[in-house]
Amino acid sequence: MTAKKRKKEKHDFREKSSRITPAGLPQTPGRITGVLKHRTFAAILLFLVSFSVFLPSLRNGLVWDDITYVTKWEPRLRSSELTLKTFIPSRTNEAKSSKYFRPVYFASILIDNRIWGASPFGFHMTNIILHSVSTVLLYFLVLLLFGEFNRGPGESEAFLSSLLFAVYPLHVESVSFIAARGDILAGMFFLLCLIFYILSYRRFFFIVLAGAAFYLSFLSKEVALAFPIIILGFDFISGRLLTRANIFKYLIIGFLIFLYFYVRSGSFTHFFDVLRQNSFREAEGTTGLGEFVTLFLGAYLFYAEKLLFPYSLNHFIGTIHGGTAFYIFVSVLLIAVVMAVFVISVRRREKISAFSLLWIFAALGPAVMVAIYPLAITRFAERFVYIPSMGFCMLAGYLIVKGGRLSGRRWAALAAGGLLCVSYLVVTVKGQEVWSDEITFWEAAVKRSPDQIVPKVNYGEALRQAGRVDEAIRQHTAALDHGNDVTGRGRAMAATSLASDYMQKGDYANAERYLREALQYNPAFEGKYYYNMGFISLRKNDIKGAGDFLEKAVKADPKDAKSYYLLGIVYATEADNRKSADDYRLAEEALRNSLKYDRGFIKARVLLASVYLALGDNRKAVEEAQVVLRLAHDPAVVNQARSILNAAGLKR
Repeated sequence: MTAKKRKKEKHDFREKSSRITPAGLPQTPGRITGVLKHRTFAAILLFLVSFSVFLPSLRNGLVWDDITYVTKWEPRLRSSELTLKTFIPSRTNEAKSSKYFRPVYFASILIDNRIWGASPFGFHMTNIILHSVSTVLLYFLVLLLFGEFNRGPGESEAFLSSLLFAVYPLHVESVSFIAARGDILAGMFFLLCLIFYILSYRRFFFIVLAGAAFYLSFLSKEVALAFPIIILGFDFISGRLLTRANIFKYLIIGFLIFLYFYVRSGSFTHFFDVLRQNSFREAEGTTGLGEFVTLFLGAYLFYAEKLLFPYSLNHFIGTIHGGTAFYIFVSVLLIAVVMAVFVISVRRREKISAFSLLWIFAALGPAVMVAIYPLAITRFAERFVYIPSMGFCMLAGYLIVKGGRLSGRRWAALAAGGLLCVSYLVVTVKGQEVWSDEITFWEAAVKRSPDQIVPKVNYGEALRQAGRVDEAIRQHTAALDHGNDVTGRGRAMAATSLASDYMQKGDYANAERYLREALQYNPAFEGKYYYNMGFISLRKNDIKGAGDFLEKAVKADPKDAKSYYLLGIVYATEADNRKSADDYRLAEEALRNSLKYDRGFIKARVLLASVYLALGDNRKAVEEAQVVLRLAHDPAVVNQARSILNAAGLKR
């Protein structure tokens, strides 16, 4: 090809690009305003539909990890400030050992706390808004893709794809579960990243915004590690993979990935140590490479089935079918068919189909790896398909509209799309009822996963918290007698919960019995055993026995704030009895350790303020009491802090 011809083609491409709007439509004088109004109306309608579908979640309370992030974190959140340091990981060994670094998620929780306090309503509202924004962003992304792939305006396809995404049933967990917000944030920022990345072909400056959005998705959830594959796939499908400008873009993306791994270097070292532990790898009859392949294939088949038939919701999935020759065969066949369809789509220039399939397959990668190397109590979860579902809804919307056009029966496509949306809508609205509170949540989990011990234990915990102790005992007894397939850890969990049930009833003999059983089932529960035995001894007014148990508890688990707090009570009680400054110093040390591992432990701060008062250190007593007044909501605790302030003032 001559240089003159290349120059002419480049000029023609630029001239064509200059006539293309960001959505890929010709700029016709007088028509552009109408188009923008139409698209603005469509975007607003999609936002309202998405928002309205999840309005029932606003009535829901807190379940599972929500209680930790909203209620237990509340004192910590109230004492935290949103600064640049929030987005920079600590280099301490404690921080490096953490599995997660999600400052964008933490910042969103912190902002909610500033606005709503500990009210679940506001946190649920934020989740719904974020999901609705993602729905609108998907709409504009599909429009851009149709323009880039020269597939026409794509308004019908973009609207239907986004509408399907708005009401998709598997999003119930992502939206109704506050703790799952990381998936929504990562997805939202990646949609922005792709939009800006595509626009960078028209104005190179947009690559800066794309990079910023890409990095924010990293800081929302680790699933962003799969996003570069989708970006490269877009360039490959659009025929731009190895252009000079793109190489520079890849260097920017590569630098951001390197930067992320650098700031996470300590925790990733810990992460890879975890991966090497065989205890995190479970499959029947297979080990090593065979185990990896079996779980890999089984997980992809499971999530593919979930995407295609999202009508049976289960918010606690303990195990999945797999491992047999039949499931392995079906999984291999599925992956082979997807790859074949992808290749055929690329050759026939069915770029939307090819890109959607690539999106689904790549975005499912992190979920599959969690199934193989579980780093959390849930190896499988419906919230993991939030980002893959974007590609699925895009593909479904495209195929439905295209089918109507090819058949000449657009009314049939409209009816099919409408029926699919309605079927999704019914399941989505109904599914939110399960997330009402802890009891409804875990009761449903027990029914859907009767073979799992964790839902039974947590259901019993919810019953005890509601004052239904006898029902909790029955539930925990059933969990303990679950069967021979229960692990020692599972039995230890059930036995420890039973001990807590009996402690609440004041039956300390049975409580001690089940604590001993828990220790026999799993010696790793040593710290919990000593903590609970120390708690029982305190209830019995056996101060010396409590001290012995709690000293062993902090040795077994040096980071347990609750054990240090109870130990502080023991030392403070002994100091009161003996009038001993040395014992007060021991109490001070124990309570400071408690606050070291839980800054928001208000009870520990109140007791520490009292200890300082007893030691005559009024300044520190006042400081701690003032922190309590700033963090506490409980009137009794507030009165205690005010009493300490008054006493400190009198002693001055």
